[in-house]
Amino acid sequence: MENQNQFNGLETFEHIIVLMLENRSFDNLLGYLYEKDEIPKEKTFDGLYNPEVDYANPIPDRASNDSDNTSITPSRAVNFSMPYPDPGEEYPHVNTQLFNTIIPDSNIGKFDYKMIPPYNLPVPAPTPGMIGFVNDYENNLRSTYGIDKPKYEQYEVIMQCFQPDQIPAMATLAKEFAVFDNWHCSVPSQTYCNRAFWHAASSGGKVINPLGEDGTGFPGIDGDFSDMDSWIKNVWSLPTIFDRMNEKNVSWKVYSPIAPLSLTNIVNGFGEGKDNTHGHLDFFFDLELGNLPQYSFIEPQFLHKHNDQHPSAVNHELAAGTVKLGDELIREVYNAIKNSPKKDKILFIITHDEHGGCYDHVVPPETIAPVAGMKGECDFGFDRLGVRVPMVMVSSYIQPNTIINTQFEHTSFIKTVCEKWSMNPLTDRDKNPKVLPFTEVFSNQKRTEWPDIPSQTSPVSLLFEPDTSNDPLNGLQKAMLTSLLHIEKMKALGYTKKEDIKTIGDMMEFIKRFQ
Repeated sequence: MENQNQFNGLETFEHIIVLMLENRSFDNLLGYLYEKDEIPKEKTFDGLYNPEVDYANPIPDRASNDSDNTSITPSRAVNFSMPYPDPGEEYPHVNTQLFNTIIPDSNIGKFDYKMIPPYNLPVPAPTPGMIGFVNDYENNLRSTYGIDKPKYEQYEVIMQCFQPDQIPAMATLAKEFAVFDNWHCSVPSQTYCNRAFWHAASSGGKVINPLGEDGTGFPGIDGDFSDMDSWIKNVWSLPTIFDRMNEKNVSWKVYSPIAPLSLTNIVNGFGEGKDNTHGHLDFFFDLELGNLPQYSFIEPQFLHKHNDQHPSAVNHELAAGTVKLGDELIREVYNAIKNSPKKDKILFIITHDEHGGCYDHVVPPETIAPVAGMKGECDFGFDRLGVRVPMVMVSSYIQPNTIINTQFEHTSFIKTVCEKWSMNPLTDRDKNPKVLPFTEVFSNQKRTEWPDIPSQTSPVSLLFEPDTSNDPLNGLQKAMLTSLLHIEKMKALGYTKKEDIKTIGDMMEFIKRFQ
């Protein structure tokens, strides 16, 4: 008979802290983590140093090319804003990135919301070759940024990736604790959908953020999906792990720089959030004063000097760069946990919601839909996962140089949490026995030391950060604005016209209505 007291690691922590950042693939941030001769004995790491893998992405024939190259391979990022400008992350763009196809040809140079079926997906779909990132980025420069003939130096940046010395906090924790090299986001598309999966194991059939800022959207199974009403109808009605935690009296809080609102509240709609949504500084106070809930979800700054690591839509030469600012946020949260008397009972998770159009070479695997037979926006059947994203875990019960090769995805978090607190699953996806809990990461040996991570960000570089008030909104910020406008309407706070909010400064002033 199996030992009922067999160690599975769930007993090693009482608190889970998740810091979810934005729009970076595994290769983009961690592909260079281990050189071939650095990988611990008897372990493997699927990064960018494998000489047996051809990482090259071909340059499309239509592209302007003044180089001698016919393809582009990964290289070191030249600054902390790469890739600049922001790549395409919507479902049609991801199809091109995976399959290197733009179908029909009329989708070339078209905004994502004007692309037509089959949304660049070959039918029947072969195994993704992961060689369409240059193709899609060149096309996105044409459509989103209006560049008629993008030059080689403009589109080659999509293959630039960061090396460990550029992201010292994340790289240090990935080596000193655990890195997962086969963790995929749940949907081959963008932010809202994947954040919905993290907490609900479903996006209600959605593969596109609520649009609406331009009055357009993708046609879906119920018609026009640009309206936030449709998101509320299909996603806010889904049960979440917050509901499961409430049923089991498991405490939780969302910490957001725009509290009392939060992106989590906007995505999942767990109510007004007055009791569970708190400001960013409240996390550090709760940790210091012993008021930390059992589950903490930390959101980065999405506006102004955004430290969410989301690729930039505006180039500021004096900016420290969103990647560096995000790495500093990781260091800040880690040091607070490290110095807490509760550190031995905390599991700290650092991840990203989706890949955001950034390069990765690993083929996303097949999976099952949250509901059998479902068809969502763009006729997607939710039968394949999205691209790999960074996943780093920190705990006193995780040994240095832990590398986890097992396949996981965002609903693996739900599977683990439900096992930890004896909660029921949410959908067929997280109920699926092939979706595993990540308990293999834990060791039954407690470590005594956590490494120090000194700040790598110069106070001088932060002092001269540019004023971003007049910057236009990026895609995520526009989606957030659409959601907030709808909440404004629901709360009867008045009526603000979309066209009156054109910049980050405008949006910051608008947010004050909710405080």
